[in-house]
Amino acid sequence: MKIPVTINGKKIILDENPDEKLLFVLRKQKLISVKTGCEAGKCGFCTVLLNDKPVSSCLIPVGIVKDCTIETLESFSKTKEYKDIETGFFKAGMNLCGYCNSFKYFSVYRLLKDNYRPTKSQLIELTTEDKCACTEQGVFMNGILYATAARHEREGRKKNVKI
Repeated sequence: MKIPVTINGKKIILDENPDEKLLFVLRKQKLISVKTGCEAGKCGFCTVLLNDKPVSSCLIPVGIVKDCTIETLESFSKTKEYKDIETGFFKAGMNLCGYCNSFKYFSVYRLLKDNYRPTKSQLIELTTEDKCACTEQGVFMNGILYATAARHEREGRKKNVKI
């Protein structure tokens, strides 16, 4: 089946079985940031942005991504949002294992996109969803808070001012 899609800003036509999982199609495209893990949508290793929302690519049949936009870490790592998150993670002392990077970056991206300043309950909810043991929950929460501060600084927002 011919499937038009935009991957990392490039419009292409995939010629794939519509039931094939997006995870494996992206791996065939040599996008190595999309990792194979549990293949059940629980580990987050295969997370991508699908129309700007984080999804587990192991759960998505490629046939339903027709005319969608998919972004992997290969492309996202060149954005200002990535740099904010990277700054926050570094400042918190996070050392990612390499498998969970896409889950952590894309989940934090979406959280910060939807919230000027995430609440404690939002931080707990997101960090509880993280199934990788490479980062303690408190360190991950601090990384998100530092990423929020980096974003505010980049945008020229004043500290401790609600909008």
